[in-house]
Amino acid sequence: MTKGKFGLSLAAIAVIAFGFAALRQPTSVLLVCGFALLAEKDEWLNKQAMQALLLTIAYYLAELVMGWIFGGLARFFGWVKLYSAVSAMGTAGSFVSDVLYLALIVFSVLAVVRVLRGKDAGLPVIAKMAGGDFAAARGPKAGAAAAPAQTVPPVQAAPYQTQYAPPAQPSAPIQMSPAAAQAAPAPAARLCPACAAPLHEDSRFCTECGAKTE
Repeated sequence: MTKGKFGLSLAAIAVIAFGFAALRQPTSVLLVCGFALLAEKDEWLNKQAMQALLLTIAYYLAELVMGWIFGGLARFFGWVKLYSAVSAMGTAGSFVSDVLYLALIVFSVLAVVRVLRGKDAGLPVIAKMAGGDFAAARGPKAGAAAAPAQTVPPVQAAPYQTQYAPPAQPSAPIQMSPAAAQAAPAPAARLCPACAAPLHEDSRFCTECGAKTE
């Protein structure tokens, strides 16, 4: 068996804690739990000691509640002078107390057997609380659980397409209307200074009279 810092068996310390719980010794259980948490500081031992302490607390809380219930009913029936009912409440309260103590012993013995095997005590609900899961004591919430939210796939935007532009057409030559062509002034024709015959643009002599044009 694994030993702690002080040479003591960790399983033996856990067994002692559950033994004191079965013997209804809450002070001794608290002392063993404090030694495990403050001195040994072993994670496995801490969880077992906490289970023993929580088991003891749960037993005394149940005893207190049952005492209030049956004791209150007994006093009520005593006020209305139903003495047979008062006796019945006393018997019922004693029976419930014996059942709670028997349950305490059973849970303690089961925890001791598992601890001696090197396992976790595994007490129902109490084991989860000892591990820090206090929400387990409240149980599931009333009503159906909320359905998981459905994820909507993101909408993909269509790829951007540029608008087709037709190729630029070559500009057509500007055509003048006949009226505009007539309105445009014709270039002045060259005339021979001697005989007034028309001359070519680059001619230097008149083809009619042979006179020099320049």
